[in-house]
Amino acid sequence: MHLIFRLCAITLAAVLAGILAGCAIPSAIKPGATADELTQKLGKPTAVRSGPGGGESWEYAYGPEGTETWLFGIDQGRTVRSATQLLTEERLRQVVAGKSTEADVLALLGKPRDVTRYSGATTWEWRVGVGPAMGMYVVHFAADKKASGYNVLKDPKEMSP
Repeated sequence: MHLIFRLCAITLAAVLAGILAGCAIPSAIKPGATADELTQKLGKPTAVRSGPGGGESWEYAYGPEGTETWLFGIDQGRTVRSATQLLTEERLRQVVAGKSTEADVLALLGKPRDVTRYSGATTWEWRVGVGPAMGMYVVHFAADKKASGYNVLKDPKEMSP
């Protein structure tokens, strides 16, 4: 009986090690990697934007429940030149009410996890790590497509009943 248990445990450990080895961590992708290596490790990007000098910017959004969105700068030679985690507290603070447009916020934070349209207004939402806790970062846009304000809300999943 113990032998069967040990064999099952060893098999399970080997399977889990194989699965984890196949999982790529975006922060492990460094400048100098090729675009092919990037897609092999992370898959197809969630968005592709034209970049400076004829290159591209590839976005990997890990929503709706993830708290990271990565942007990789790819040059014309299909080499990764930059890797940026977009959902940082520093970047969240760069949204300016009355000035930042929807295009500015999209470039700054990447694709939102949720978009809600109201009469004459829109809200975009991201799940973010704020300090030691998870939260929801919500940007409100007026009819002119400029940010009219933002909120940081505690993640309802972390609230106790």
